[in-house]
Amino acid sequence: MTTPTLSFRQAFAAQGINYYSFLNEYASPERYASSILKYKIFCCVWAIASIFHMANYNGFTLDFTFFLLTSAAIALIAKPSSVVRLLIFATIQIFRVGLDLPGTSNHWLLTGFVNVTILHSFLYLVIKRRTFYIDKVEFLETFTPLIKIEVIVLYFYAVFHKLNTGFLDTEFSCAVRFLLVQNNYYNILPSDKSLLILNIYATLVIESLIPLMLCIRKTRYLGILLGLVFHFIIAYNPINGFYDFSAFVFALYFLFTSNSFSNKIYTLYTKAIRRKVALKNQLLQFNLVNFILFTFSIVFVLMLIYIYNKAFQDYFRHIIWTTFGLGYITVFILSMRGREKEEPKTFSVAHYSLLLIPIIVFVNGLCPYLGLKTESSYAMFSNLRTENGITNHLLVPASLQIFDYQKDVVEIVSSTEYHLQKKADEKKLVPYFQFRRFVRMERPEYVEYIRNGKRATFELSKASASHELFQKSNYFLEKVMYYRDFENSVIQDCRH
Repeated sequence: MTTPTLSFRQAFAAQGINYYSFLNEYASPERYASSILKYKIFCCVWAIASIFHMANYNGFTLDFTFFLLTSAAIALIAKPSSVVRLLIFATIQIFRVGLDLPGTSNHWLLTGFVNVTILHSFLYLVIKRRTFYIDKVEFLETFTPLIKIEVIVLYFYAVFHKLNTGFLDTEFSCAVRFLLVQNNYYNILPSDKSLLILNIYATLVIESLIPLMLCIRKTRYLGILLGLVFHFIIAYNPINGFYDFSAFVFALYFLFTSNSFSNKIYTLYTKAIRRKVALKNQLLQFNLVNFILFTFSIVFVLMLIYIYNKAFQDYFRHIIWTTFGLGYITVFILSMRGREKEEPKTFSVAHYSLLLIPIIVFVNGLCPYLGLKTESSYAMFSNLRTENGITNHLLVPASLQIFDYQKDVVEIVSSTEYHLQKKADEKKLVPYFQFRRFVRMERPEYVEYIRNGKRATFELSKASASHELFQKSNYFLEKVMYYRDFENSVIQDCRH
């Protein structure tokens, strides 16, 4: 089949053009229609994940880019069939992630990688088909396997980074801290030591099982269900608004599902619309019963709002997330019986060049072991320590580091700046790269520090523009390299 080459004007004016359609190469019109539906629903859940992220930071209108991202997410949900709206949304989100670098969260960085994957797939299809009109199903089936690989990579590192002495220590483990904090808030489970130890190994087992089950067709739906329940519960931990990460994972899980899940969502949606219309027509008929029901409903809702406002503070977590998460899990369970027996290959990539972003995603997770950055490398809440020539990882020795950024460290002795003095009081060390960035940006009046055994002082009033602490590395390194501070011991406390 030949595809005509279109000019920019023809492609965007879209008048009188016989567009290429992937339907001509698809198995059946019915499956094609189901895949179109799956594309639309993915656009919705992907935009919703972004809304949860912004809700966690109250960032809907924090600045102009967040306002644009909010608007793009709403526009995409309003018309999920639009490829152009998805591309605009992905572009704005990538731009926002770029602005947040280097100190961005792990899931937000991976969100940027996923969106780059989507744009990369679109560009590949434009070149392949020689047209700016890209069939939605072919587009979906091009970027889906790549994003699935990135999800597996994320889980691999989420487990691999935790294979260290700190995570296995009940006194310092993030698994223990998470359980204690969540239990103190909700007061549901006992906090005896045996349960704390169990939670450490249960976390490792569950986070290992999820990707393994996702890779196997027969266990895929059970793996998705396990992951949905696991991340649904984690979202309630008061340490952070983890519902943004959970919503991100929920959206990407959707790509592992068969069309039966999409069809179930659509069936329930159409039934709800029909019931809504019937209920509306019934309630519009004025009578005493309807009036009493209407009045009672308003009073009941207001009472619920009053009670909730007294009991909780984070309404987005307890109302919006709970509604979305439970609804998603319920519909998924209902679709498990009727799922299609024949599903597309999980990791069938359209062209080897499309593996570029998944490879970058994988290399990003290796950074702590290469001597590069320690933040935004999927090592969140893992107790991992790889700095200053010492590592607590059970498998990877510090000698494998080929870069020296983590070996060049600073100990703060005293400072007039609050955060630096806090590091001094807590005996925290920080890589020189991060220390230099902080001094350059915050301009403290005075800092006394020890760098690699040599004591030095910095006084802002005496420092010239050529002072070493005012110097930058190249733009790329400054944008991607970010480090956490660390204890001068093998076992590390729990932190992001």
